[in-house]
Amino acid sequence: MDAPPPESVVLDVDVTLPDIEAFNLHLAFSPRLRARWRRQLVAIYGLLLALCVVLNLLSFGWGAFDWTVHLLVPVASVAVVALLLTPAAYALHRWNVRRVVRAMVGQPAREAALGRKRIEATARGIALGGAHSQSFYGWAAVTGLQETPDLLLVMLGETLAIVIPRRGIAAAQVDALRAMVRAHMPAPAA
Repeated sequence: MDAPPPESVVLDVDVTLPDIEAFNLHLAFSPRLRARWRRQLVAIYGLLLALCVVLNLLSFGWGAFDWTVHLLVPVASVAVVALLLTPAAYALHRWNVRRVVRAMVGQPAREAALGRKRIEATARGIALGGAHSQSFYGWAAVTGLQETPDLLLVMLGETLAIVIPRRGIAAAQVDALRAMVRAHMPAPAA
């Protein structure tokens, strides 16, 4: 049986631009979005293959249509394109996420999103304060807790989170915050 959560947990963290980038990359390459990318790429490559075969059929007609040349060559060509294009698309997506995050965390947002933050979790919810901003989220707003090797993410929906860098935080504090969030999460539907 898990120990009861503490009455409150207070963390002082320093949020940096690489932390925000890591959070956005975590979202951008989540299993759900990766599955959608795979479906889209399979559809694109399938459409390209069908287009190549139909164009060959229209160009040569049924009489001169050679299954080996006019079907296997397009299949091999599309496979080569897929093997080259797919990793390039993922790399370009990773670069674009970083570029967009850097652009979005401009000067006004930089002061609110980055820097020293105090996170206080109590029975009422989670308060997040910094030099230029104060936020409070009741437990009803918290949808989950996700963890990466470098971050704790108190999720506030699918694309918003309180980003908590793990560096400089004691393991006991991480465990206490984890227990606090889990204690206030609704039980999963059976």
